[in-house]
Amino acid sequence: MKQTLTTHSTRFGFASRVISGVMCNLFKKKRVFKTSDGFKSDDLLKYAIDHLRSANLLFDRNPICFDSGGYLSHLGLELILKSILLNTNGEFPAIHDLKMLYKIAKKSGFKLKKEAEEMLKKVNQFYCLRYADPKKPIEIGYEDWKMIESAANSLLSSLPEDTLKELYNTDYYEKGGRILMERKGE
Repeated sequence: MKQTLTTHSTRFGFASRVISGVMCNLFKKKRVFKTSDGFKSDDLLKYAIDHLRSANLLFDRNPICFDSGGYLSHLGLELILKSILLNTNGEFPAIHDLKMLYKIAKKSGFKLKKEAEEMLKKVNQFYCLRYADPKKPIEIGYEDWKMIESAANSLLSSLPEDTLKELYNTDYYEKGGRILMERKGE
């Protein structure tokens, strides 16, 4: 089978290669999300909490749900870190590495205890549960939820007091410029 290779610019300023109909992004320029583009720190926190609640349900459900629970846990912690960056810097990069996001947050004065930093490192590997590599298996089990919950609580407790008050008083059914509604079946 012949592979076709074309390079072109996308609307986000990346160069992309199309190989046999599959697009692979090669980041020439990293995408950055900004408050000036309408992104809100509290929306990211709402998404984070939703992902973590869903992960908790999956960890409680059955071991076959652990991979999905681990991945959603990573996403939840990622969004908390991105919310912190949006709150302090007015922007966050389009990356998923928890260690790198924390490193950027540290430059802005955000600090976690060593134990919480170690938990972030552990959860960081759960991003790879999307497409688990049989040559590098990632262990995940019931006991990991306690560590994930502790990492989330460490991150959340490090937020400014006014941000936490706003979060606790917020309407969770409004986020991302939408109002979430339940539609009754017909």
